[in-house]
This record gives sequence, C-alpha cells and structure tokens, in this order.
Amino acid sequence: MQSLNRRRFLGAAVGTGAAAAAAGSWVPTAGAQGGAPGRRRSVPNNRIGIQLYTMREQIPQGDRRAARRVLNFLGDNGYTEVEMAGYWGFTAAQARKWVDDAGLRAVSGHDGFDLAPGDAWKAGYAQTLDNANTMGQKLTGLAWFSGPYTTEYFKFLAGRLNEAGAMAKAEGLQFFYHNHDYEFVNKQPDGSPNFDILLKETSPDLVKFELDIYWILAGGENPLAYLGADPSRYVAYHVKDRTWKPRPDVLNPDGSVKEVVQEFEDVGPGSIDFPDVFAAGLGRPRTDKHYFVEHDSPWLSHPDDPQAEFKTALAGVEYLRNVRF
Repeated sequence: MQSLNRRRFLGAAVGTGAAAAAAGSWVPTAGAQGGAPGRRRSVPNNRIGIQLYTMREQIPQGDRRAARRVLNFLGDNGYTEVEMAGYWGFTAAQARKWVDDAGLRAVSGHDGFDLAPGDAWKAGYAQTLDNANTMGQKLTGLAWFSGPYTTEYFKFLAGRLNEAGAMAKAEGLQFFYHNHDYEFVNKQPDGSPNFDILLKETSPDLVKFELDIYWILAGGENPLAYLGADPSRYVAYHVKDRTWKPRPDVLNPDGSVKEVVQEFEDVGPGSIDFPDVFAAGLGRPRTDKHYFVEHDSPWLSHPDDPQAEFKTALAGVEYLRNVRF
C-alpha cells in the first residue's frame, strides 16, 4: 500500500535455510517456490486467507451486491479466512453476515487509529475494537502510518502500540503491527532498522507483528533472520510476491520517470522463496500463523483484464494449497 522504488532492493544471494537465516540480507533463489524435496509441512486449510485490499477495485463503496459476489467467489474457491480493510460503506454487522454467508471467517483486520499526541484517540479506537469483535476477529492491527520515519517517532509509536495493545487485549483481541519497507529503510544512529525499536520497546504479550514478506525484502532486510530470532512475535504473513525482473518504468517524453511501476506479482509465479520463510516462522513449539495473500495492484499482473483481481486470488489460493515447507 506504499510506493516502492525498486532501487531499494538490497542483498545478495546467500542460499536458503539455516545458512540464509544467519545472513544480514537475503534474496530468493530460482526454483525455490515449490519447496525442497521431502518437505511435508503445508499451510492448514483453515489458515488460507486473503487481505481484501487486494479485491478493492471489485467492490465499489456502497455496492452490497459486489461485496457479496467477491466474498462468495473467495469462499467457493478455497479461501477460509479474510482480513478486513474496511466495510465498503456498510456496518460491521452487515459485513459480518456476508462474510459468514460466504463460508469465510474474518479473523483479522487492518483497524487503524489516530496517532495524534494525547488521549483523544482512545474513544474512536474503542468503537473500532467493538467493530472488530462484531466481525468475529481475533486479530486487529495498525497497517500503515504516514510518517515521520525518524528514530524519535518510532519510540513514540512503540508507546502508542503498547497502549493500543492493552485496549485490544481488554476486549479479547490480539493487537499487531504490519510492516512496510520504511521501518527497515530508515535507520537508528547505530545503523539498525527502526523496526527494531518496535520489537524491543513493545510488550511481546500486547504487540505482535504481521510480516509483509515483500516489504521487508524491499527494505533490504532478511525475513529469515527476524522470524528465526523469535517466531512467536509473528502471528500472520502477507504473502505478497514480486517479479523476477523489474517492470519498465513509465517515462515522460524527456526520459524522466513519470511513474515508478511496482514489482508486485501474483503469488506463485513470482520470485520470493516462501517455503524458506514459512519454515523459519514455525519455531519450537510450533507457532500458529495466518497466511493472507495480498497483491496491491493485480492489474500489473493481468494488464487490461477486468478479471485481474479474481485471477490473482485464484493464483494465491492455488499456491497456498500446494506449497510445502
């Protein structure tokens, strides 16, 4: 949901598995998508989900028929969970009924709150948490903020996340923070990512993390190292893939960049080595995870195709059903 300059991609190919987990940066290796021979672990059927932001262009605000059509399509084609990104102009109770009717569970939601200083944000967030419970969620998270991305602000943010986590826990919900690339691109004075502040200065009980696998790579960091350090901090993934080679940027007549074209790709045909990431996140004892397919711009994978979102969703569920790690 945040623009990416492909020139931020960092790291060198270092192999997979335990060797990669020890490296400071990591990129996928060709042929890794299906998993190594002998791998038998799989994504549980009741953990195969999609972030509904992926389908947003198919659900105009206020169009209940479109919302129901999309949800029914997802339920009919193998998804069992969805992650909410708003209610399309309807109430949480209405959205919950349509999700249930489609045979889906709205287990998670990107449910933001005001980051202004002071306590005024709490009243609005209490209503947000009430909506999350109406949806039947067990997870609720902050998915994005607009900056600043300074070390000082991340310290403030850690405190706010702890407060939100405590409020969520009091309502029977688990709070999480969802990353983009800016948490890793922006550094502390010692050179470590600002994301590390959130890990260190939030309560492991109150604040978990949803790891967006694409964006941590875009930020130049190694998902295996973070997952291996403490698998229990990560309750969910955004399973978001990237292209094998850059798409050409759209240029102005003078050759300047008019639009930085994203490298998002359908899950499966892309280049990210998800089996190694999933294996690194298991831990001992095995930690429960939710797997949400996400593609910020499905039309990049299916140009000029009015069914782009549906084809992206089908590719994602097919991958999650068959991947072994």
